[in-house]
Amino acid sequence: MNQYGLVVQILLIAAGVIILVIDVALLAKRKLSEPISVTWGFAAIIFILAGIFLRPNGWINYISPAGLIMLSILGVLALIGLFMASSRMSELIRKNTEMAMNISLLNQEIVELKKDIAENHKRIEEKLK
Repeated sequence: MNQYGLVVQILLIAAGVIILVIDVALLAKRKLSEPISVTWGFAAIIFILAGIFLRPNGWINYISPAGLIMLSILGVLALIGLFMASSRMSELIRKNTEMAMNISLLNQEIVELKKDIAENHKRIEEKLK
């Protein structure tokens, strides 16, 4: 049973390394925003440190090999889902920022147009007098 504890440690370290690699790749492709990427980086470091320092020998006696495989599959699926949600959230954050910039530019144009209209209105009034 002691070997399953080692398997869990290896899985945690491997998961941490994989999370870190995927995190850097998605950041490079601009699929993740910087704050979300930093959070994933911390999560990856926690996984790696947990794999190095935690000794799951005591509780591993209660999990069968099939249970360990099932938990590993569920963990992978959960991480994939969280990465997809993070990617979508980053996309929405990026679009929101872009939209805010566009609105700011439109507001600036409106102010300039109002000034032009006011100036033209004054010129017309002066010509009519």
